[in-house]
Amino acid sequence: MNISKIKKTEILSNDDDGIDRASIIIKSGGLVALPTETVYGLGADATNAKAVELIFKVKGRPAINPLIIHIDKMNIFEIAEENEIAQDLSSKFWPGPLTLILNKKNKSKYKIAKNALAGLSTIAVRVPAHPVFRNLLEKSNLPIACPSANFSGKLTLTRFEDVLSSFSGKIDAIIDGGPCPIGLESTIINIENKNLSILRPGKITEETFLENNYVLKKNKSKNKIISPGQLKSHYQPNTPLRMNVEKPNKNELLLSFGPLPKNTIGISLSEVFDLNEAAMNLYSSLADLDELALVNNSKSIAINHIPNEGIGIAINDRLKRACN
Repeated sequence: MNISKIKKTEILSNDDDGIDRASIIIKSGGLVALPTETVYGLGADATNAKAVELIFKVKGRPAINPLIIHIDKMNIFEIAEENEIAQDLSSKFWPGPLTLILNKKNKSKYKIAKNALAGLSTIAVRVPAHPVFRNLLEKSNLPIACPSANFSGKLTLTRFEDVLSSFSGKIDAIIDGGPCPIGLESTIINIENKNLSILRPGKITEETFLENNYVLKKNKSKNKIISPGQLKSHYQPNTPLRMNVEKPNKNELLLSFGPLPKNTIGISLSEVFDLNEAAMNLYSSLADLDELALVNNSKSIAINHIPNEGIGIAINDRLKRACN
């Protein structure tokens, strides 16, 4: 399959018929965009190096940036080395929005493509909770490499219509799964010598790990890419952002946390100051404000202060990198 040969992207329903068709495309080396509980992903057969290469080409993703490999819970330790902490985390948080960095299993019935791992000896693994993705894993009976469905460095997409607008004519199919319920990428945890460190914050927070009696250490590999989601500049709309703004400048749009002030043009992430709602709306609101900026000839988007607690830590992480 060649990118230039794709003339029409199939729109698939999220029922059995649509997922049957998606599994055929995946098994034939094609690319399918699909909903997850976190964000939309761009999926391909993780054992097919040519299919994986297409992910990198379509996204414009650097080859040094590894992909998350999604698989059903029964087979997770077929592709990754099992350890006591990983087993414990898997029992508590999978299926769900947690990615673990584990040592790759060398002898496996699934031979993961080297380019999916960016040549590393570790593998990023996740068991998704979204019923569409779980159904696709079952029908295809393959591990699926599935990074976020966006162009590298640009805004992550959480709505079907945004994925369609970005990838129509570039990939084989898109499953219409509606909006993603969490709205932020998975939490990524590195396990090294029985120590846990958060490489990327997400829905499953530091507090959650501490409540479950895990000991967290500081990430010591900040300058070395060992997992997805570590690039300093990422998640960017086309319009520049300013964080922690109380009042926007003239002709500046506002992304508010709480009710949108009178005589202000913008969008509220959550009128009731709900951080989970704010996370769910973050990328879609930025996408809408990006379009509005073109109409209004606005030069920047101001963003209210977001409390740096709970999932707010993940929101601020994405916004900081979107500002770089």
